[in-house]
Amino acid sequence: MRSIGIILVFVLHCFTLHSQENMGIANSNFSPTNTIFLNPSSSADSKAFIDFNIIGASTYVLNDYAYFNDNLLAIYREVAAGNETEPRYDLGAAPFSAYVDVQIHGPSLSVSYGKFGGGLFMNLRSVASVSGVPAHLVNHATNGFDFEDQLGNDYTTINANIGSLSWLEYGVNFSYIISQSILDMYTFGGNLKYLNGLAGAGINVQKWDYQVQNDSILNSFEFEGEYGLPNIPTDQAGASGLLGNGSGVGLDLGFNYKKMKKSTQGYLPHVAGQCELKDYQYKFGLSLLDIGSIGIKNGFYREFSIENSVVWENYGGTDPEEVVEIDELVNKELLRFSSDSESSSYRMALPTALSAQFDYNFGKGFYANSTLVHGFSRKRKLGIKKSSTFSITPRYESRRLEVALPLTIQNYQKLRLGAAIRIYSVIFGTDNLGGLMGGGRTYGADFYFSFKYTMFKPWYCKEKLNRAPKRKKAGVACPIW
Repeated sequence: MRSIGIILVFVLHCFTLHSQENMGIANSNFSPTNTIFLNPSSSADSKAFIDFNIIGASTYVLNDYAYFNDNLLAIYREVAAGNETEPRYDLGAAPFSAYVDVQIHGPSLSVSYGKFGGGLFMNLRSVASVSGVPAHLVNHATNGFDFEDQLGNDYTTINANIGSLSWLEYGVNFSYIISQSILDMYTFGGNLKYLNGLAGAGINVQKWDYQVQNDSILNSFEFEGEYGLPNIPTDQAGASGLLGNGSGVGLDLGFNYKKMKKSTQGYLPHVAGQCELKDYQYKFGLSLLDIGSIGIKNGFYREFSIENSVVWENYGGTDPEEVVEIDELVNKELLRFSSDSESSSYRMALPTALSAQFDYNFGKGFYANSTLVHGFSRKRKLGIKKSSTFSITPRYESRRLEVALPLTIQNYQKLRLGAAIRIYSVIFGTDNLGGLMGGGRTYGADFYFSFKYTMFKPWYCKEKLNRAPKRKKAGVACPIW
């Protein structure tokens, strides 16, 4: 192998094997099995009485380093025709970041009744992030540490973070209308999740000063950080070997304030005798998402701080294949002067984020929403850093149809236009139309869908056809002679 980039390359390899917020549907009033993951309190006072998700999925990929000069549909056609398509690289965006979020949404249930809302859900999630990686380290990871343009130069890396985490989550949602006055309504909710860790790998580099002298000698001057690598035996690499690789608990918390159009005193949504739902003029929400971590067992964890110079000779002649070989090699060659702590288990933090939402009702089914999701940094902790998103989304919604056009800014830099549609209980959407079918550079793409069954009104609230009484036929007037 070519260097200490052995860890970097390994984690990036995990990264490539593996959704963001789905802004087109995340603030809907008719899809609580989707909206509770942005704000758990949204299941209380939902316009859907029962929402049952059968199956759904979402995938989100974004980076600021590698790109294609065409959209994904055009790239797919080229690949299908047998033509090779190579990515290009943008070195002007350093330090580089990337975020991948893939989810499969299993059977989920949400019920809104009276002051209460709640349900059950199950998801398979695989998330990876890269942040703070400088251009010289990316060049070494992609071209090798014997990259001629960088030989003999001194480099410093500070606060670089790479993480990849996959898990199954089984959760319960709960929400409650905590206060009602004449035109004010306050709701609070949460998601409590049991997490079954499948695999997790990460590295934090607080500081690394190094020089690649030539194609056989690497000089490391100061090295401080930590890494955790999973150790899944080859004979247990299947699903049975992954299911017991770790566990943890996760929590989402959410709050909503609604300024109602009509008095809410005594209002109990979907309760018999109160079949007419009341709408809001505007609402404001706050939520804290993915609080928690997963403990990974049967792995390799090292926390190290090295101030002495280390010379790694013949680094180019090493070629480890198993994770245990990678750990042994790095520990022997680069960490041999470290009084590090080591363990066979470690914890990886979830992609924790703070979100704020504002939704305004223009009437007749037309709304405009603004949402901020800000991911917390992971400078001194293994885990995933969620990418930050700001969106403005106009939408039209009714029981039968919903259309949204989210305009999003990713990491406060890149502006993208998306689209989403819900027809009764079937949802399709993307927050990045350009990545799927646009022109120019493509740094990422996303897509999501859901197939559900939704009972918008309870059976005792079914609307009856109002039949007008039949008019009596007037008699024929007798002529006057």
